[in-house]
Amino acid sequence: MLKYTVAGVAVVVVLVFAGYQFLNKQKSKAPDVFAKINAVWAVQGPFKNGAASAEAMRYAAKGVGGADSFYGFIDKHAAAYDSNPDRWEQIRKSSLEFAKGPEFEASLEAAKKLGAVVNPNNASSPVR
Repeated sequence: MLKYTVAGVAVVVVLVFAGYQFLNKQKSKAPDVFAKINAVWAVQGPFKNGAASAEAMRYAAKGVGGADSFYGFIDKHAAAYDSNPDRWEQIRKSSLEFAKGPEFEASLEAAKKLGAVVNPNNASSPVR
C-alpha cells in the first residue's frame, strides 16, 4: 500500500511540475509575439491616422501569426491612435529596435506575401 501511495504522490508531483512549465512557456510567448507584431507594424509607418495604423497592425498580426485575441485590441487601436498620435509615433519608433534578425525578416516577408503591407515603400528592415 505504501508503494502505491509513494508512486501516486510522485506522479502528481511530476504532473504539477509539467503543468507549471507548460503554463510558464505559454505566458512567455505572448510578449515575444507582441514584440514581433509591433516590429512589423512599426516598419510600415509613420502613419497618417489611426485607421492606417490599425490596418498595418492587423496585417502585422496576420503575418506574424498572432492569436485571434489580438484582433479585438487592434479594432480599438484606431481610436487610441487618433486620440494621441504623438505617443503612438514614439511607440512605433521604440518598436523599431525589434525590427531585426531572421525571425523579424520572416515575419515581414509573410506579411508582404499576404499582401498585408500598408506602406510597401516603408516596409523594410531599418537595419541591414
